[in-house]
Amino acid sequence: MERPFLKAGFIGIAVIVMSIVLMSVFPSRSPSMPEGFFTPIIAFEFIESPEEVYQLFGEKNSPERQDMVRAMDRGNRLDFIYMLLYSSFLFVFSIQCSRERGQKIFYLGALISVIVLAGDFMENLQLLGITSRLQEGSFDGELMALKIFTWQKWGGIATIFLILVPYFVRGKLFAKIIALWGLGVFFIGVMACLERSVLNEIFSLSVAVMFLMMILYSFIVTRDLKNV
Repeated sequence: MERPFLKAGFIGIAVIVMSIVLMSVFPSRSPSMPEGFFTPIIAFEFIESPEEVYQLFGEKNSPERQDMVRAMDRGNRLDFIYMLLYSSFLFVFSIQCSRERGQKIFYLGALISVIVLAGDFMENLQLLGITSRLQEGSFDGELMALKIFTWQKWGGIATIFLILVPYFVRGKLFAKIIALWGLGVFFIGVMACLERSVLNEIFSLSVAVMFLMMILYSFIVTRDLKNV
């Protein structure tokens, strides 16, 4: 049987591979993180004040800070590749959903994936700008812009999941599980946006799980949807 989401699935495999690469590149520990965070790059993306930035990267001129900056910069430069991959996956998946159901609403997911890509691109520029100005301490503008672009990215991804819920809910058991999960991701994202906390970490992990389920779905679903 034909697998209509196979193209998206192959892009998804590249997303998984690049995710593993990034996990090995980004720092796994930090001198200090804001309350509720345990992943340095997630803490950096949702950072809110210069004091938190200094805590995250450690003492000025320390080897620890230098290592953190190098690892963050290396990861954020590689992230330009990653953002192209995952946004392409969301774009292709959304387009295929529209073709399968014959509903134009899913094209909105493809459009938002482009907005997500733009947000992630600008987010990375702010993160790289902060690390480049860490010694002089003049990165207030980058911090202000970071919050906007970070939520443009994360909020956009969660919105795409919400848009795709009606597609998945009409499928079999696995598709319905994805629909329920996508709905949950969106509402966790809303709560994390309203109050920064451990919910931001839970939100990012739930997004990763949603991607994994959608990638798996891309390989197992067939045209008549009988086996999903």
